[in-house]
Amino acid sequence: MNIKNTVLFYMMLACLVSHSGANAMAASSTEWIRTDQSSLRLISEREGVAGRDSLRIGLQIKLAPGWKTYWRTPGDAGIPPNFDWSGSENLKDASVSWPLPESFETYGLTSWGYQDEVVFPVEVSLKEAGEPLELKLRLQLGICEKVCIPYEHDFTFFLDVGTPDISPEASIIDKYAKHVPSVIGSSATAFNGVRATALNGEDFKVTVSNSTLFKAPQIIVEGKEGAYFQLMSTSISEDRKAANFTLKADLPAKTDILPGQRITVTISDEGRAAEGKLHVE
Repeated sequence: MNIKNTVLFYMMLACLVSHSGANAMAASSTEWIRTDQSSLRLISEREGVAGRDSLRIGLQIKLAPGWKTYWRTPGDAGIPPNFDWSGSENLKDASVSWPLPESFETYGLTSWGYQDEVVFPVEVSLKEAGEPLELKLRLQLGICEKVCIPYEHDFTFFLDVGTPDISPEASIIDKYAKHVPSVIGSSATAFNGVRATALNGEDFKVTVSNSTLFKAPQIIVEGKEGAYFQLMSTSISEDRKAANFTLKADLPAKTDILPGQRITVTISDEGRAAEGKLHVE
């Protein structure tokens, strides 16, 4: 964690707020947990689990005007949401998806996150297909405006064996699932290739190819814990089918070298988004 993140983290710890939701319900959503800055609940695309070995749920967060929360990699400031499913019954796995975030500038710091509303889709698999599912979620997240407030919320969400009909909340989850970046090179995206090449000890270039024309491409780069990446320049090829990003890497250890570093690159352009995992060459 860099110095800016460290200062913010301890400022947030100083005002930690915890809420427990007495919200176990045999329904397709929990009750809302409400604070002055946000309202949160778990929702399900299905009303029951009969005959199913998996389903999709969502964490729905509504934010008060001016407040925001963070993406999985928050940038220069903030901490990402943390999902702890310990204590759940009949849960095999829960995989959280991350809709494409917005960029925020605050006091010269750049962060990635969400304002107004976001739903994190969660793919849930059951240990025993068709048997009741009880989800226990301890959620930690930061909610920020001019100051940041860390919250800790506890949810209990019970899904019975009832009929697996599509729920009224399914469309809410699906709306945000459409904003989760696809995989670069897959049939779901026009971004068909990505490459990262070291230029020197700190700088590297990411080149993304596109089967259609780039308009205003943006990039987010993630790396190992403690690594930070600053975008230096963006350019588009003459035929507008390739975007080039030059970045500066700040790696956590003096022994770290840029070639061979594993990174995740998220590219967006005019509402389209995709991500890819690769090594810097």
